[in-house]
Amino acid sequence: MVTKASAPGKVILLGEHAAVYGNPVLVATVDLRNYVTVEKRDDNKYLLNNVTVDVRNFEFDSTKFPELKKKWNLALSIEAIERTQKYLGEEVGLNITIESSVPVSSGMGSSASVASALVMAISKEMGYNLKKEEVAKIAWDIENLIHKKSSGVDPFAVTYGGIIRYQKGKCTRLNIKEYLEVTIGNTGIRSDTGEIVSDVMNLKKRFPEFFDKYLCIMRDIVDYGQKFLENGNIEKFGQIMNINHGLLSAIGVSSPELERLVWAARKKSLGAKLCGAGRGGIMLALGNVSEEIKEVGGQVLRTRISDNGVMVE
Repeated sequence: MVTKASAPGKVILLGEHAAVYGNPVLVATVDLRNYVTVEKRDDNKYLLNNVTVDVRNFEFDSTKFPELKKKWNLALSIEAIERTQKYLGEEVGLNITIESSVPVSSGMGSSASVASALVMAISKEMGYNLKKEEVAKIAWDIENLIHKKSSGVDPFAVTYGGIIRYQKGKCTRLNIKEYLEVTIGNTGIRSDTGEIVSDVMNLKKRFPEFFDKYLCIMRDIVDYGQKFLENGNIEKFGQIMNINHGLLSAIGVSSPELERLVWAARKKSLGAKLCGAGRGGIMLALGNVSEEIKEVGGQVLRTRISDNGVMVE
């Protein structure tokens, strides 16, 4: 038997970075997906293929796990195999192939998407039907091991799918009446989520009182943004996006490349902001502003908001 599972990428609509400290965040999944194919073996070895990170026909066994976790292009897959099988209480050999369409290190939750799809595919191939909550929590554990301090936004978003409000391991799907058209612009610059989160934490330590006020404002941004989105007031939602971007820029997570794309998009868009950890990666704009982004050197990712989370194909 062969099992194939997939999970989507995601974009943060409002509230990134503040979520690390327990604040709410609005997040949406998109129809770019990562795919994982898993097949049980007759021995206890593993064969891994992941062309995106230059891994081809790599065979190993569990005795190599500690050593392989230190390699940047293997750590995620190894953690996913180990954590999932530990959760299930048994170890079996597997052939695993990972195919990615979600850009890596871009702010679209690529690692969480791969982790969620791996957990789903491995568990299903081994004969288990995990609930989405279980998949999300295992994927969150994997993200914490990779990024050191994960808010849980990405693994929960890509597991459940749709437009959701997330806070402290709990997510609520929003009832959005109006179709939300968006354009994603990619700077083409990879960013280090762990490093950026650490820098923001250091800022919080240096200016604790200021940062507490900052978190209060970010909470209001998410609350007002959710209200405007649910009421179909896209113009005001766009203005809230612009304010959110300004605050993210103020704490040092924007970049010249992101600013160029954001301001180009705003010539026509109701709202535009960076997405994810920042300092590269992607930005998000309301409406179709593909030409505006291309004119200033940005890469346009053609996608749309999707309701589908992790699934077995």
